[in-house]
Amino acid sequence: MRNNNSIVAIVIMVAVLLTFPSSTLAQQKVFIDADVGGAVGTDIQSMLVLLQSPDIDVVGVSIVSGDGWLEASTQRALRMLELTGHGEVPVAAGTLYPLINSRQETELWEEMYGEFAYKGIWNEPQEPDGWGYHPPDQVPPLKAGNPTISAIDEHGVNFLIETLRKYPGEVIVWCGGPLTNVALALRMEPMLPQLAKELVMMGAGFNVDKGGNHRINGRREFNWWWDPEAVRIVMSADWKKITITPVDISVKTTLSEETKAKIAESDSPTARYLTKYSEPGPGYYMWDEISAAALIDPSIITRQQEVHVNVDIDHGPGYGQTIFVEKEIKVAPWFYKLATVQWDLDLDRFYKLYVDLMKR
Repeated sequence: MRNNNSIVAIVIMVAVLLTFPSSTLAQQKVFIDADVGGAVGTDIQSMLVLLQSPDIDVVGVSIVSGDGWLEASTQRALRMLELTGHGEVPVAAGTLYPLINSRQETELWEEMYGEFAYKGIWNEPQEPDGWGYHPPDQVPPLKAGNPTISAIDEHGVNFLIETLRKYPGEVIVWCGGPLTNVALALRMEPMLPQLAKELVMMGAGFNVDKGGNHRINGRREFNWWWDPEAVRIVMSADWKKITITPVDISVKTTLSEETKAKIAESDSPTARYLTKYSEPGPGYYMWDEISAAALIDPSIITRQQEVHVNVDIDHGPGYGQTIFVEKEIKVAPWFYKLATVQWDLDLDRFYKLYVDLMKR
């Protein structure tokens, strides 16, 4: 009788489990750390790739300055979340300034070595939505309007640490902006790499002559150049695994009008948001979106390689450039960390995944 009861209990348990979508049972926890430069763009769209996926559980978001100042970026993220139906995701404002780099040092560097094509929030103001420089304590008029929800009352660095402590070994830290928050979290909690499942980021440049923020030099990529000292701290830590989406692969993509039109066919909150606030005209590289999409479906990446990687923090002509050594070369293990670098992708598969997620 006891055996029969056990069999019945197992049958009931299996039946209950089968009523849930398989994606719910296999959701991967992800913590997003990002900057936000506008109502729509690579920052917002990459966040939405993760938020829209049924296979991803976004357990938190921390914001950092970069493409936009901290407060404005936080407000843009909150507004996007509430308009796309993700308002329950907790958001924390993080770090306002890079550790060492500054607008003044950047201007001095340009006088000696040449002008940067893109400097994030240090660029001259451009419309719409306040792209470019404005005082850090000001929030320009937001194209999507002001949010009615608020960030949590906790610093983004502390929020990252506490989240990883809450789910030890379960959370992928996904970074779509400068690494200031993560670097400071490492200084506060040296065990952070052991608490995380993996570090995934869009950043760096290797063998490409475009896509960087200094004309033809693709090795000086914006996210890493904005705060090179933070990158040095992060890339010298003992993460279980590091995955990098560099500009080398970003420049193979374009957010086309055709892709936008496909998304506009849907009446979902996310599709309506993107359609309403996207800027018309020729598309730009999909820097961060590839990194987020490959986390969901690794098969979109057709070629990748393990390489020892770090960043140049000498305040000279190489400041902020990616430095790397082949895996086979013997290097100082405390300095160079092995990272999986993505080189190529299945464009059709990537675009289809992106459109499908944005139409959900």
